[in-house]
Amino acid sequence: MTGDYVALCVSSTCPPGKFGRDCSVACFDKYYGVQCKHMCSCTDNMKCDPIHGCVCFEGFTGKDCLTVCPSGRYGWNCTKECFCAEDAECDSVTGVCLCSAGRIGSHCTKKCTFGTFGKDCKGNCDCSDGIQCDVITGKCNKNKNPKSDGDTKESKGAVMVYIMMAAAVIGLICVVTMALKAKEALCRMVQKQKQDTTKLKMKRRKAHRPSNLNDNSQTGSFTEETEVTTLELPFEEENLYCEIQDINPIEPVGVNAKMSLRSFSQN
Repeated sequence: MTGDYVALCVSSTCPPGKFGRDCSVACFDKYYGVQCKHMCSCTDNMKCDPIHGCVCFEGFTGKDCLTVCPSGRYGWNCTKECFCAEDAECDSVTGVCLCSAGRIGSHCTKKCTFGTFGKDCKGNCDCSDGIQCDVITGKCNKNKNPKSDGDTKESKGAVMVYIMMAAAVIGLICVVTMALKAKEALCRMVQKQKQDTTKLKMKRRKAHRPSNLNDNSQTGSFTEETEVTTLELPFEEENLYCEIQDINPIEPVGVNAKMSLRSFSQN
């Protein structure tokens, strides 16, 4: 008795749809509103909501809830929107797409696979030689590729991807080959420049002492023979020019021999 009294005790601060001392009790069936004082009088396609009273079932709208949700809408009071491909309808209550013949998937985005057709792709094609049938009617398409249009497009797309990848690889190989050839040519040029260094040019002019004189007893004259020799020696760093000056025929060889070295850089 005491327990019943506590359960029926009403708090004036409870929100609509609730009552009780701690507002933990929901309105009884067919009652709604603040302190659950109001009674529902709902017709078909309606239900008694503990907060708002009579409301339409999901999928219906209007004053008497006799209007089905328009195309593309579903749910309570038709407030939700459907997302179905190919302008397919959706269930006004759950929002599930109702795919047309030849289409499947949660949003009707896929065509029937090879060998199937019709509503929900439940029909089986009966075509010879592996020919694909029409995904809607099931009629054999003798002039078409056995694969469906979707599969054909996918295969073409895959072929294009492979072609692009192959072209990229070939282009990369060409670039690497050109770079290696350019590097090889540069190395050869540098090596040749090192080998073609300037050369030492040494001129040696040697005067012979008149040891072999052609005496002319009549004229009292003699002949002097002179030899000029040029030497070339390779140097990597710079050119050196060496010259041995004339030797006085009267003095011994090597007494007053003078050597001058002049270095110059090659431009």
